[in-house]
Amino acid sequence: MTLANMRFRTINIIICGLSALAGLVLLVVLAFITRNVSDLQRDWQEYQQARSDKPRLEGQLTKALGYGGMVHDFKNLVLRQDLELIGEVQNEIGAARSALSRYQSLGLSQREEQAVAGLRATINRYELMVPRIRTMIEQGSSSADIDKVVQIDDFQAVSGLDTLRRISIVELRDNDNPLENGMGKARLVANLRRDLGYGEMIHHFKNYVLRSDAIYGQQAAQDIESLRATLAAYRQLGMNTAEQRAIRDIADVIQSYSDRLNKVNQLHDEQADLSPREIDQRVKVNDAPALDALGVLDHETRMRIGATSAAVGKTLKLLATVAPVVNGLALAMIVVLIGLSMWLFARYVLKPIRRLTQTMNTLANDDVSVVIDSTQHTNEVGQMARALQKFKYNIIESNNYKKRITQLAMHDSLTGLPNRQHFYERSEQWLADVNEEGGQMACLMLDIDKFKPINDTYGHAAGDVALKVIAERLNQVVRKDDFVARLGGDEFVVLVHNADIQANLGRHGELAQLAQRIIDSLGKPFLYEDHKLEVGCSIGIAIAPQHGNQREALTHNADMALYAAKNEGRNCAIQFSRHDELGQIVATSSRRAASSTAVKR
Repeated sequence: MTLANMRFRTINIIICGLSALAGLVLLVVLAFITRNVSDLQRDWQEYQQARSDKPRLEGQLTKALGYGGMVHDFKNLVLRQDLELIGEVQNEIGAARSALSRYQSLGLSQREEQAVAGLRATINRYELMVPRIRTMIEQGSSSADIDKVVQIDDFQAVSGLDTLRRISIVELRDNDNPLENGMGKARLVANLRRDLGYGEMIHHFKNYVLRSDAIYGQQAAQDIESLRATLAAYRQLGMNTAEQRAIRDIADVIQSYSDRLNKVNQLHDEQADLSPREIDQRVKVNDAPALDALGVLDHETRMRIGATSAAVGKTLKLLATVAPVVNGLALAMIVVLIGLSMWLFARYVLKPIRRLTQTMNTLANDDVSVVIDSTQHTNEVGQMARALQKFKYNIIESNNYKKRITQLAMHDSLTGLPNRQHFYERSEQWLADVNEEGGQMACLMLDIDKFKPINDTYGHAAGDVALKVIAERLNQVVRKDDFVARLGGDEFVVLVHNADIQANLGRHGELAQLAQRIIDSLGKPFLYEDHKLEVGCSIGIAIAPQHGNQREALTHNADMALYAAKNEGRNCAIQFSRHDELGQIVATSSRRAASSTAVKR
């Protein structure tokens, strides 16, 4: 008998015997762990580092795109027309793409995939604009003219960066990482890079110089206040000499931008004839001290995390010292737990598992009426029961989802009528019945008259309302067993499957009466907002098997009859006839002359 086929009662006896042996094995295992505690330390650190990959790459991406990065140099290229900046921009584009590729290799959620896609698309647009800037600079274009041509919507990229930043913060928090003691300052440095860079202060400042739009100046001023608040928060955490110098340098550069922002305001107000390039020359700020200072803060963060890691190592060594004591206590506890486990296992594991097994077998047969108990328990059995409850809900949801998918695949989303694919399947099915069992089937092809003017005059919203009205009226005038579908645009079709269909129609036949009801119903005016709108319809009729016993032939002949109806002057129905190849009018609008029933030749 294999282990998989053993009864739980037998396994319970074996487990109790093995538990006694486990006491001895535990001593060996703990001794082995003690001797290899250094390996455990290394593996733990590698694990923590792996879990921090996304926050690290998010920081690299912010650096490559933001302050001192791609967008910063891109704006400077437009303002200062220094072609040497092109190489810098291209290098930073490469760095951003590299960070994105490494981020994507870590396995992403749907939100992260969308964020990465938005960032990649925006970076591609920036790259496409670089050659255009070069050309315009060589042609002597002004910075303002260049900016108008190469303006890029940064919303996707900025929101994508924000998404990745929020996810990295959550990941660091959820990791329960002892290294997180050093992460407070690291996050503040990341916030500094964010508020200085892409979509924030430097971005808004450069756009204000380029475009003279006061909203950019206001946003830059808000970003400066946010940066000052971040610097204040960093100071509250305590700083060494290097950090103090770095924070001071960053604060000085931020103050320079604040002063220059006021000067830009003044230049825009008092010297409106100055070009963006001339304004930039007057308000240029040396960013090198702030960029160097950010590098210093990054270095200090790495050093701090390294120190924390060393402290964790010491803690692990202490655990190795305590391990022998734990061995003795564990052995004593195992002896006591052997007897207790036999009783607990039988009462609180085997019995509930038997019930859950029966429930699982029931659910496996798609019977979702079964009631799952033990979900209120807080132990492992309760977890299994709740998981089984969720599995039950998933089965129900899956069945509902399949029904919704089938509904969407076979019906028109606007009118709710069956779509072209549904029409194909139903017509094939009914034609097969006609060919095998006899009887007849009629295909009425409808084309809506005066529909295009509604779209052209009142817009597509009015056209959608018209299509919904048409669908409702068609459902009202056809019989219960008739089939109505929208093929697309303003094309509809009605299928009539009835062994009593009269082939000679005229004005008193069954299909003629149906066609007349359709024409009269669709010809009634309807309201859209305050407008009284009106459409009509032309109908072509073909009957199986007389006019074709295959779908393609039948619909082709119905289309020919429809074409004849439209040529007749619309608002009428024409039945296809093999004898005259055109057919005869079998129904017309009540406003048309009685002569419209004449046979077309």
